Amino acid sequence: MAMTLRLSDEQTAALRRRAEAEHTSMQQVALAAIDSYIQQPAGPGRRRAVPVDELFAAFGDLPPMSSDRFRADQDEHIDGAAHFDAYLRAHGDRESE
Repeated sequence: MAMTLRLSDEQTAALRRRAEAEHTSMQQVALAAIDSYIQQPAGPGRRRAVPVDELFAAFGDLPPMSSDRFRADQDEHIDGAAHFDAYLRAHGDRESE
């Protein structure tokens, strides 16, 4: 698929320098960068999906915990104000669009 990619002058210059340094084309450098990016886990914190059987293998020997105990532990360790502030910084600009 062909597409148009608009770069700033600085991005174009940096891409050109990298292509020259690697003795390759600007397109090949851009494609390698895209491939590298899309192969990373997606989502916040770059999480990746883990099959349940792998989770059981890693954590299956831990004792069970009740949901009430889990929530109490979370409340003790989570700074809600900091979480909300980080959420606003990450998502605040999207709401104004």
